[in-house]
Amino acid sequence: MKTNIFILFILSTILVFQSCTKDDPTPETDQEDVSAATLTFTEVKAENHGDHIDYSEITDPEVESVEFSGNQFLPPVGAHIHLEVGKSYRFNLKVKDFAGRESQQTFIDRADQHFAFLLGAPQGSLSAEYADKTTAGEKVKVGVVGYITVLKKSESFTFRYLMRHLNPGAKANINTTTDIFNTDFNKFSGANDLDLKVEVHLVEEDEHDH
Repeated sequence: MKTNIFILFILSTILVFQSCTKDDPTPETDQEDVSAATLTFTEVKAENHGDHIDYSEITDPEVESVEFSGNQFLPPVGAHIHLEVGKSYRFNLKVKDFAGRESQQTFIDRADQHFAFLLGAPQGSLSAEYADKTTAGEKVKVGVVGYITVLKKSESFTFRYLMRHLNPGAKANINTTTDIFNTDFNKFSGANDLDLKVEVHLVEEDEHDH
């Protein structure tokens, strides 16, 4: 009788332990938590070959950079970026997690879940293409790294960089070439990981008036 009671005790202990393990799993660390972000635009040389454009580094490029911080990722007061008509720029997004580690590669390595929209520019004033590579070297289109070319002059506008975290299957509905400037981004179901805004002015050469 004592043996049976002991066996029942052991079995009940195992069942309670398993129940607690299932009900209280170790929480997964969110690798997309962002504490700060930086957008940088670096002038490059663009060579149009008809069916594609090659971009290459130049000596002493023009570089424009803005940092976003705080709960709402606000730029510094008075931040203002000038980009020149006829020039091309490589843009890079850098983000840091709450431990201060760079984590923008996470967006790229989860390419099926992410896509950035570039909003606010007057229609026809910019062209853009994305040039991301996963850790394994695979070419994907997310918008952490890309190129923009300034096509025409414009008055200052609020440039909006919006990184969308997409629901499963939503990326398949995005044309990663033509939807870059799509203001109707909400039709691609998901939520926003980042929503960065800064004033941009598209100017003629040496027309850096404020």
